Amino acid sequence: MVNLEDLQNEIEGLKLEIEALRKEVKEVQPHKHCLNCGIAIPPDKDFCSKKCEDEWNRAVKRKKQITYIWLLFIGILLLILLISGGFGGK
Repeated sequence: MVNLEDLQNEIEGLKLEIEALRKEVKEVQPHKHCLNCGIAIPPDKDFCSKKCEDEWNRAVKRKKQITYIWLLFIGILLLILLISGGFGGK
């Protein structure tokens, strides 16, 4: 059986926790997050450090290179198919 007094004490404790969380949420300063690692930074910056910025730029460059390689591969494949008559031509 549930003790009513214990339940009321628990409810009061939860109310206090909720009120503390509301105050904490109101106190959060304007910020954004580092594009690379995700930690909180001032709103006028994109990265927390030069290291994160360099890592981000390397990753973007790598993704671009992979995209270009795939496009080149597809282009060459289409050219081979056209030349060999792979689209139903004789």
